[in-house]
Amino acid sequence: MNDLDNSNPKSESVSEIVRNNLPDFKIHGYQVDEQLSEQLDRGRITYLAREIETERLVVIKEWRQIDVRTPVPDYANYLPEITRLQQLDSPNLSRYLNSFQTPTGFCLVREYLPGVSVAELGTLPSADIRLVADAIINILDYLHHLIPVVIHQNIKPTNIIVDTETELAIYLVDFGLHPHAHEPHNRYQPGSIPTATEAYDLYSVGISMICSLTGTSTSQSQHLFDRNYRLNFQHLIPVNTDPKLIAWLKNMVESNHQPQYLDTFTDRGINPNRSPASVPEYPRADLQEPFSFQMPEPQPIVNWWRWGIGAGMLLALALIVRQFVFPSSDELTPAQIAKNQSIAQEAEFAASDRGRLIKENRCISCNLTNQNFAKAELAGAMLLQSSLNGSNFSDANLTLAIFQDADLSGANLSRANLSKAALYGAKLNGTNLTGVNLDRAKLVYAKLKGASLRDAKLTNADLKFAEFQQVDLRNANLTGADLSNADLSYSNLKKATLTNAKLDGAILTGTTMPDGSVHP
Repeated sequence: MNDLDNSNPKSESVSEIVRNNLPDFKIHGYQVDEQLSEQLDRGRITYLAREIETERLVVIKEWRQIDVRTPVPDYANYLPEITRLQQLDSPNLSRYLNSFQTPTGFCLVREYLPGVSVAELGTLPSADIRLVADAIINILDYLHHLIPVVIHQNIKPTNIIVDTETELAIYLVDFGLHPHAHEPHNRYQPGSIPTATEAYDLYSVGISMICSLTGTSTSQSQHLFDRNYRLNFQHLIPVNTDPKLIAWLKNMVESNHQPQYLDTFTDRGINPNRSPASVPEYPRADLQEPFSFQMPEPQPIVNWWRWGIGAGMLLALALIVRQFVFPSSDELTPAQIAKNQSIAQEAEFAASDRGRLIKENRCISCNLTNQNFAKAELAGAMLLQSSLNGSNFSDANLTLAIFQDADLSGANLSRANLSKAALYGAKLNGTNLTGVNLDRAKLVYAKLKGASLRDAKLTNADLKFAEFQQVDLRNANLTGADLSNADLSYSNLKKATLTNAKLDGAILTGTTMPDGSVHP
């Protein structure tokens, strides 16, 4: 990150809030951990941070002065739109939590959603394209039917998040933000910079899905068009791609296309000399009108003798049911008693936290202490903020599982597969992690005091700010792991592999190093 010119009076305060290339937002209640992305030419920087009071992970996006020749973004001018975003209520949108002014602009705070972006998933098959597109269209159906309409303005593969490979919950994050974008009287005023419309959102969905289908990055999406802005991507897609999907994607883009949209999608900005177009009809499959023909009402014909026989049969059936299904308690046979008890136990289990986890593969803020999940298949399980201390997960498959802020103190996770799992802020004090697979797992701010990670695989794991005091890491493989600012004091790293590991700012007081020496 390049600091602004401190010689300019308007930017003198920048040096006061920047330290070690990260801003200090503690006065607003946030500790910035790392920079996620930057668009310096547009004055946009995004950070991963933690709410100091609750230790909850959040994402902070900063709108800042680009350079001394440009004005500081007017926070008050954006407040109406920020307020609208904070009022959105959808389980598939990242909630906006807060906003605050800075000396060089302002920041917008939203909840952090663990998962991977569609951009990170690379080229997607047709079935996944349909799944993602359907989810995003449903989200837009909610936004575009609000009064006034809310436009996302920033749909692209990097802003579509998939939480796990098993649950496949899909989220839309990082709304675009423009001043007064939704004021009805100036939305399409001639001469003003055109803002995004519903058509732009739909256009962006189409382009995003084509990029994912062809393996094209957002910045290179202009190569999907010829000189006349006509789509030309068929040569890039698999030969077995459904022709209906191709036609639908082309319709999404071409029916909603305006000349400025491609430049905006590829982050090259909006041309202020072009006027926005009206919103075209959303492309949907043709629906047949329901039949208007109605069957005539039947005339009542009463056959009393048949009615009497029917009533008698119903009475007899009721007596049989009463005798065999609902007998009095003193008439129940041992087999019936056992069956009823089994039914009651199954119902109780289904309603329990354990039953919910087994059935739904998710249980948030659940109490699962001292449970046995040895060798369980729980890939992609969601166990955020759950109490799991003392539980047995030995040899379990927990790939891509989410344990954010969960309590696993004293649990047994020996030899478990936690590859790519999310354990942000998890409590693992005294936990048995011997031989565990934590390849590419996320343990930022995790607490592992006294834990055993002997023979563990931690290759390319994110361990920033983790607390590893007095941890047994003998023979652990930490190749490529990020241990920046982690506390490894008095831990044992004898014969551990630290090839390409990052130890910037790590605390190594009293730590036994791989060669057997003790760090001062």
